[in-house]
Amino acid sequence: MVAAKRIAALALFSGSVSATGNIIAQYIDSWSTAPRRVENKPFVFFPGYEPAQTLRFFVYGVSFAPISFRWHTFLNSRFPLVASAKAAASKPAAAAQPLPDKARAVLKRIAVDQIVFAPFASGAFVVGMGLLEGLRSSDLVERIRVQYPRVLMVGYLVWPAAQLINFSIVPLMYRVQFGSVVGLFWNTYLSWSSAQMKRDQQRKACASNAVCI
Repeated sequence: MVAAKRIAALALFSGSVSATGNIIAQYIDSWSTAPRRVENKPFVFFPGYEPAQTLRFFVYGVSFAPISFRWHTFLNSRFPLVASAKAAASKPAAAAQPLPDKARAVLKRIAVDQIVFAPFASGAFVVGMGLLEGLRSSDLVERIRVQYPRVLMVGYLVWPAAQLINFSIVPLMYRVQFGSVVGLFWNTYLSWSSAQMKRDQQRKACASNAVCI
């Protein structure tokens, strides 16, 4: 029960951070697209604000947080940062490695996280958001083809450094929160990337139909 409540709290926190990142991205985006926006929509924070888009990011953040938590739990058990006293005593002095055990474990975690989880997480975002937007299968395939490599490559510039801090300093129970705080900036980028991709697809549709409403 305690674990379920903790995961539920983490999910709500992550969803809120994702939604906040989307609001920031929409606000930034509104500055460049305001002349083309409709300003008489209800419940807007600023011209062009789309509550449905924020809701999609909230739903995605809530849905993905338990997966992220269980992944961090697996990494923590598979690559523990503190070796048991029995294991440490069994190692001969001559077998010592150039890097301390903790540093090696942290580097292994980062390597496994970026090789295994990063591609999955990036794909889950692109596919998940596409499904929440109700994209047709052809549009979803196009979004995966174009947006997935972009998200993955930018993620490789952001997350290894963030995870170095996360795995080496932050306790297990706070790692999802830390990732969500970093994710505030990350989700701002993801929201902007999704908006750009959506506009590109709309422009292509307009061009192919020779009409744009």
